[in-house]
Amino acid sequence: MNGSDKVKYIEKLVNPIHVGTLHFIQSFNNLIPKNVQKKMVQAQGKKTPYMGFVVEPYSSFLFYELKNLEYAKSFLPEGFELMKSKVFDDDDEKFYGILGSFTAHTSGFWGMRTEFYVIARNMATDMLSWIIIDYDTNTITYDPKNILSDPNVDEGIFTVDFNGQLHVDMINQNGRKIIYDYDVKKGRMEALDRRLWIEGNLSIAYGTNKVDDDPGVFSLIFDPKEFNQALRVPSEVFNMKTNNWFPGLIEDAPSVLVCFPFSQHFLSDSPGHSSQLKSEEELIEKHENVDYESLNVFSTKSFKASILIGGILSLLTNSILLLLYILK
Repeated sequence: MNGSDKVKYIEKLVNPIHVGTLHFIQSFNNLIPKNVQKKMVQAQGKKTPYMGFVVEPYSSFLFYELKNLEYAKSFLPEGFELMKSKVFDDDDEKFYGILGSFTAHTSGFWGMRTEFYVIARNMATDMLSWIIIDYDTNTITYDPKNILSDPNVDEGIFTVDFNGQLHVDMINQNGRKIIYDYDVKKGRMEALDRRLWIEGNLSIAYGTNKVDDDPGVFSLIFDPKEFNQALRVPSEVFNMKTNNWFPGLIEDAPSVLVCFPFSQHFLSDSPGHSSQLKSEEELIEKHENVDYESLNVFSTKSFKASILIGGILSLLTNSILLLLYILK
């Protein structure tokens, strides 16, 4: 199977009806205790270990130099240490905090996200790792601590207009915001650092505010050519209007701006499953040997059944309480 066919099969793993069902039933998840949700998600991950994850064109990453390393370290889960990295192949290594904004359609959600990361070393594997510290999104989401969560952004914008101007406007319900734009046409394709973008995406974990104890390390499976190159956007065409993410942690302006002007296609480990890939060679072997034709679409059956049971139990409980009140 060639690379184009694999891309098509990843797209087929994103079923709009199933994703829409997950979006709908999220509003009823308060009927299901978090520990039950976690068991459901992990059980589903065993049945469908991979999810289709498609990042749509023009995903944007702002690399800020960290100015408070101790503050950054406070977000690292146990077993990780802060590490310098470089963005493009010819860059110098620095300590970075990264704000990534993108639109994605996946087996589990469809919508916009802004995520904040720091780069660390997994001390158990010596792998460079992307640590997801926090995120804002206009769609449903998952992390090991909160399990399934509602959107925290009511209105979000991530788009590129006819002039090639990229617009990001994400304001969460507590007033955290990032608003900026830049001219994509002014970017120049350059070779990316392979360790950051390839090895780092084999070892993704969550920060301390998104986990209880297990950092939930997971991998993306992809053709390494997805990260051969990207646009380096010059700072003079970048217009930051507002950014109040983690005051005091990062410098006032990003030092490197990156944009991927094409869709990127990944298989993501489902919650409860970990591929535990350790190198680019293991990634290539895995990518070449996955039987894409036999992969199942992430199912919502267990969630619908649990919500139905939860609704019935809630109705019975309320009926009993009402009856007891009447008989008093």
